[in-house]
Amino acid sequence: MPLVGSEPGPLRRLLPWLVALALLAVVAGLTVWARQQDAARRVAEVRAEAAEARASVAEASLTAIARSMAAATATAQATGSQPEAALRRALNLVFEAYKDPNEGKLRALSDAFSPDALSFERTEAEHLISGGLHIAGSTPYELQVLESSAPAPDQVDIRTRETWTYDEVDGQNRRVRCVREESEQIYSLKRVAAGWLIQDVQLQGSTRRTDC
Repeated sequence: MPLVGSEPGPLRRLLPWLVALALLAVVAGLTVWARQQDAARRVAEVRAEAAEARASVAEASLTAIARSMAAATATAQATGSQPEAALRRALNLVFEAYKDPNEGKLRALSDAFSPDALSFERTEAEHLISGGLHIAGSTPYELQVLESSAPAPDQVDIRTRETWTYDEVDGQNRRVRCVREESEQIYSLKRVAAGWLIQDVQLQGSTRRTDC
């Protein structure tokens, strides 16, 4: 039986030290864990920044490629549509000449048509001039391009289906007759210094005429 006032045992004397050591171990462990978490977070941030930078570079590269492809496509489309645009301009000149037929306007068509091709368009114009008539022009012509081919680098053939309304009136704008004409033809265009010249016009099949 221990006596009152006796010294505490060795284990009791070491207990505060053991508790302090345990607390230090916990604190050290928490510190190491926190540092590891912070390092992992920083590594993750660096990786995310690198991935974002790679994504930005890839996006910029794709954008540049897309713009280059769009520009190339636009250039190809513009080049391919030049003969068709030249044909439409030529037919617009014909339409204007029919609305006010005279030799001056017919001569102006020579900028768009060769002499052989122009003879195809002169038939209606000469009919109007001889009768002192013109078309009212209230109904524009309709043009549908059916196909286009390039037999040579400087030549293009365009097949069209067209509807022309010849609403003929006299000098006092009194209607004389009205005929709607539907036809298919092939225009042969040749590249020249000023653009494209219609070299030849070949009618395909028969022309359909109805009163309007």
